[in-house]
Order: sequence, then C-alpha cells, then structure tokens
Amino acid sequence: MLAGVVLHAVMGLENIPVLGAIPLISHAFRMGSFMLISGLLCGYALARRSSPLAWLGLRSVQIGVPLLVGLLVICPLIGMMFGDPPDRLGWPFPLAHDWYHLWFLAALLAYAPLSYALHQFDHRQDVIGTIDRLFMKDGASDRRCAQTVILLGAAITCYTLMTVTRTILAGYSGSPYAAALAQVPLIMGYAPFYLLGFLLARSPNLYRTLTVSFQMPTIILLATCGLYAVWFGGLSAMVDPARRMLVSDMVEIIGMSACPPAASVLILRSAGAIRAIPSLVSRFAEASFTIYILHFPIIVVTKIVLMDVAWNPYVEFIIAIAAGSVVAYAAHVLLVERFAVVAFLINGRLPRAVEPVLPVLV
Repeated sequence: MLAGVVLHAVMGLENIPVLGAIPLISHAFRMGSFMLISGLLCGYALARRSSPLAWLGLRSVQIGVPLLVGLLVICPLIGMMFGDPPDRLGWPFPLAHDWYHLWFLAALLAYAPLSYALHQFDHRQDVIGTIDRLFMKDGASDRRCAQTVILLGAAITCYTLMTVTRTILAGYSGSPYAAALAQVPLIMGYAPFYLLGFLLARSPNLYRTLTVSFQMPTIILLATCGLYAVWFGGLSAMVDPARRMLVSDMVEIIGMSACPPAASVLILRSAGAIRAIPSLVSRFAEASFTIYILHFPIIVVTKIVLMDVAWNPYVEFIIAIAAGSVVAYAAHVLLVERFAVVAFLINGRLPRAVEPVLPVLV
C-alpha cells in the first residue's frame, strides 16, 4: 500500500521519462497483488472466526466507515482542490465525481460478501476440500504445470472481466462520474485474484502448487516487461494517436492481468523466508492504512504549494513523497493512536476492538 505514495507523487510529472515509468510499473502489479494477498489474509481470518456472520458485520464496519468518510469528506476536498467541485444531488452531503485512491475500499467491501458466501458454501459442500484433493500432486513437474495453468487462467479471467466491463461502461464516458466508473473494471477484474487468495488460505495443496517454483512467475514478469519496453519504449511513437491510445490500453490491461498473480507468488515465497521484521518497518506497517487514506490529499496540497516554484521535477517528486508519508504518519501517531473516534473514522477500528489496524486489510 505504501507504494501508492510513490505512485501519486508522480502526479503532474508523467512527462518525465523515468518518472513516467512509475505509473506503468505500479498499475501492472501493485493493486492486483494487494487484492490477492488481502484475499489470502481474509481466508485465514474467516477460518478462525466462530461466527462468519459476525465477521462479515465487523469487516463491513472496518471497511465501510473509512470509505464513507472518504466519499463524504476526503474525495470532495480533493475534487475542490482539482477545480472539480462535488455535486449535492438534493441531499446534505456533497458527492465527489471521483473516488480517487479510495476505490480499493469499495472493492474490499464488495468482496467481503463473496468471502462469506464461499465460506458458507464450502461449509455445506466441501468445495475447497475438493479443490485441495485435486491439487494433491506428488511430482514437482506436475506442480509446475499446474502452477502455470493457474497463473495463466487467473490472468485470462481478469483480462476478460476487465475488457467486458469496460465495454459495458463505454456508453457512460460522458457522465460526470466517468472517472469513478472507470475504476469498476478494476474491481471486477481483480475479484478472481481476491478469490484465488482466499482459496490459497484454505487449501494447503493449492498453496504449495502455486508457490512451488519462481521460474514461471519470473518468466511472466519478464515477458510483460519486454512487452512494455517494446510498445511504450518505441513502437507506440510510430502509430497515430487514436490507435496508440487503443493499443496502450490493451497492453496495460495485459500487464494488470498477468503480473499480479506472478508477483504474488514471489511475494509469498519471499515472505516465508523472513524471520524478523525491523521495528521501524513494523511501525510503518501499522500506520500503512492511515497513510494510504490520507496521503493523496496531502500530496495534492504539496503539489499546489510547489506549483509556482521552479523546482527540479525530481526534487518535487521527493518532497511530495516525504510530505505524503511523514504528515500522514504523524496524523496516525498523534490522532489515530490517541483518539478512539478518529481511529473509528479513519481506520474503522471499533472503540472496544482489540484488533490492530492491519486486520482492516485482512
């Protein structure tokens, strides 16, 4: 999540070649991998709950309250800073035309009932047990073949859902809320990754199969890098603007579909090798949810302040990262950790809850 600070610090500097590559790299794997890992952690958490329905209610509060605060307060403020004032639509709260960086909360809120439904269905039909037995393979070569099938199958499913959803929503491109609707294909496309992560948590054999080797995930990531380099680094300049935009969108969707499962395998394999977490990293991890919620408007304010200053673009980039990280972290330490009401509004943490901030992402 903290990589989002780096991504949004590029805002307004996309024409700088080195900085312009950051959004391409980030969009290719960051949020898709986040959804898969979230599904994994959600599967673990739901398995430990004695009441799945109570878990669903708690999770809806943990995600829904920060989302509501974001939609009614943070997003309208960002819109006004961008010169795009929100609508009131006849009710007392302003409604922004975009949900900016908070679309992922809507995705997690939508995925929660899916998790609950799959958990209940598995409880009655033993679906995950059947899947686990299906991947009960002895040979490493069989597991590698199955790993390839899973990675490609997840990528194809994501690509199909994204393209179909984009096609359906194409007729709303003139809507004032087109920017918000543009995130719906991501929510639909990343749902298979979330469900795959959920299955990984509940099926040990599926987990071992998907993480059996790093070769195929690495090949997929390198192939995607090659595709990006060939297109964005050269070929795109040789075609007319309309065709360039069409093909660029297609290439980006390929990257967003193929990279997250492959990157997640490498993340999970690396996580298994970690034995100790430095205290500084741990503290930033505990504050990561707050940082992600607040960093975007902080970066926007920083960009506005620096607008009339002749900064070197790389200096502006570093200042934006520092401001977005430090100010948001300070808000977490000084406000979220000290005041239960603020913790509830920003992190969805119930006043009497004993869970730390991180389970909001679970």
